[in-house]
Amino acid sequence: MLNTKKTLLSITVGSFMLLGMSGCAGKNQEHYIGKERVILKEHKSFQEGKFLKVAATFENEDNTEVEGMVYQVEWIDSRGIVVDQTAWKPFTIIGKQQIRVVDMANRPDVTDYRIIISTPNK
Repeated sequence: MLNTKKTLLSITVGSFMLLGMSGCAGKNQEHYIGKERVILKEHKSFQEGKFLKVAATFENEDNTEVEGMVYQVEWIDSRGIVVDQTAWKPFTIIGKQQIRVVDMANRPDVTDYRIIISTPNK
């Protein structure tokens, strides 16, 4: 399902944490790859014209740690098929900081999304 580099594919299924979250589309999800040190505090979707747009807030709950991470959004159609995805987007988040990101689908047939978060193992 994930079209990522071989190193990400080698991660075992046991390291994935899958949580169903509520939102406009109803089925959107988040996946964590690696240790969950940065959390997805909230996310929601809304239509902008014919396209689905997602706003998400990431938070580093630790007071002192600086965390580097990447995230990606998979865009899903009404049949549940991943039809597009964003590039992996890196950022650094210091302790107790929140970062808000916004992404928009490139296709009008997108009805849902999945946010994938990857943090390096320390």
